[in-house]
Amino acid sequence: MAKPHAVSDIELLTKGEVSADERAYALNKVRALCDLGHEPVLTAVVKLRVRPGSMVELPSIAEASLGLNGVSVRAHASGQTITEATDLLDDKLSRRLRRHRKRLEDRYREHGYEPDHRPPGYTTIPPDERQVVRHKSLALRPMSLEEAADEMDQLDHGFFLFLDADHDIDRVVYRNGDGSLHVSPTTAGEKLPGDTRPPIRAGSLVLNHLPLTEAEALLDEGDAAFVFFAEPGTGRSQVLYRRFDGHYGLITPAV
Repeated sequence: MAKPHAVSDIELLTKGEVSADERAYALNKVRALCDLGHEPVLTAVVKLRVRPGSMVELPSIAEASLGLNGVSVRAHASGQTITEATDLLDDKLSRRLRRHRKRLEDRYREHGYEPDHRPPGYTTIPPDERQVVRHKSLALRPMSLEEAADEMDQLDHGFFLFLDADHDIDRVVYRNGDGSLHVSPTTAGEKLPGDTRPPIRAGSLVLNHLPLTEAEALLDEGDAAFVFFAEPGTGRSQVLYRRFDGHYGLITPAV
């Protein structure tokens, strides 16, 4: 007898040299997660990819997307082999499924709804009094666009600065005002992912080459959540963003 929450079918997409054993291994891992019984899994997609002849340190990629009654739970992992990537995917997806279940349980305890916690606005401090009160210098490890989008979701951020492993450039993936995903800068001829997640569209942002003071002025002039820029002579991209306390936060790649 089939389990009540078992997924009826798993769609498998592969690209590159993926063996039959590796396909079966990945399907069995994801099917076991679908059978946990936390919530009905309506759709399941697994994507396995090996980048041939790539200089990327971790060429094998495993990605999965589970549709749980209108909510998509996704994970993405890279490894030396498809089996290694699948094991990492299994760990990430397990943690995200448990986190999703905890959120549901918390909502039920709160009488079935989630309170609307609206953050304070950005206008509590006059522009001439705003300062960069948080500066994070991050070692940007190379990753794919899909992995960067997953990292952003996991951190629950509205944007994520990363080093694109496929194009060797700094990029930012972000959510637009309507919740859709975008990436900037755009790359000519790039096929953006969209088969196992909400589509990632080419963003309208351009990389501004200007000093930090001008980036602050640009952020103050509009209603955008952040400015994607590079200071002249640095060659690396940065993100200046609005903090809810009215000040600025700055993210820069570690040298």
